[in-house]
Amino acid sequence: MGIVQIHASIATTVMLFNTVLGVWGLLKFLRKQDNIDGSFWGAIALSPVLGLAQAIIGVIMIGRGFGSVVRLVHYLYGTLCVIAVPATFAFTRGRDDRGALLIYSMILILTAIFGLRAYMTAAGGAF
Repeated sequence: MGIVQIHASIATTVMLFNTVLGVWGLLKFLRKQDNIDGSFWGAIALSPVLGLAQAIIGVIMIGRGFGSVVRLVHYLYGTLCVIAVPATFAFTRGRDDRGALLIYSMILILTAIFGLRAYMTAAGGAF
């Protein structure tokens, strides 16, 4: 498996993971659960880690000469995938109440959309 395929596979993982996590959070919110539990915090923490792994593979690809065919906005969307959750944590000041659950759920779905847009703006993107 080549580095381009690894990068594409991690991109798919980022999109699917954040979508599933966002829907999970929305279900918890709709079920009127009062706060964010440890399981959800742990899963939330994996979102920027996946984005960071994707970025590291991307930097390796740039070093190998693959970055010249990608539009600049691709890097913006990739950066947003990495910083969305930590920025939300800073914005909410680490709250774990029901309102924060809704905010995180929306941000995770938005992060999945950022991942989709990054995929679409890549050199071999489907769109």
